[in-house]
Amino acid sequence: MGVVGLRESKRATTERAIVDSAMKLFAERGFASTTVDEIAALAGVGRRTVFRYFRTKEDILLDPRRLDRSYAMAALRHRQRQINDVDLVMGVLVELQRRAFAVFRPEHQRLLHRLSHHEPAVAARSFLLMLEAANVVSEALIPSGASSKERLRARLLAMTCIVAVDAGVTAWVEGGMRGDLEAMLAEAGSLLRRGFRR
Repeated sequence: MGVVGLRESKRATTERAIVDSAMKLFAERGFASTTVDEIAALAGVGRRTVFRYFRTKEDILLDPRRLDRSYAMAALRHRQRQINDVDLVMGVLVELQRRAFAVFRPEHQRLLHRLSHHEPAVAARSFLLMLEAANVVSEALIPSGASSKERLRARLLAMTCIVAVDAGVTAWVEGGMRGDLEAMLAEAGSLLRRGFRR
């Protein structure tokens, strides 16, 4: 492994340690009652190191830098001709979610979901990220010189699919995280397909 590879491996290990420590403390003490200093101490790093990896405490959970815009734009613009709009957008959103939350362990999913829906500061960040994702998706879908109706359709499609992904994850978590999450998200997509059929 070269120098760059070692550096990336060390960075990933440190990021995972910070996230694991934060999730442990959030579960034990609550999000609002946990300080960055406590997270740093448990992770075995300094406060400044935490802020080198994450701008805010909320970012440990929902870092906007995890939104892989380049992947989304490329995947949406180089679509296979036979795929319908809902399947295209849902597929991209599911992959965006997988990439964004790859740093979290499976056992973190229930806590992550609860905090992003019920903790005010985290819920606000979650909503802003949903809007940012919707902007990325709709920008890729809107052709140059698009009419107002085409713009409306693209934005509605983007937001509806984002809500469908969130609803699918919510149903999966509320069901005890049993069964296949991908199957649940595929079902959410199928429920949208009729309205957005080309």
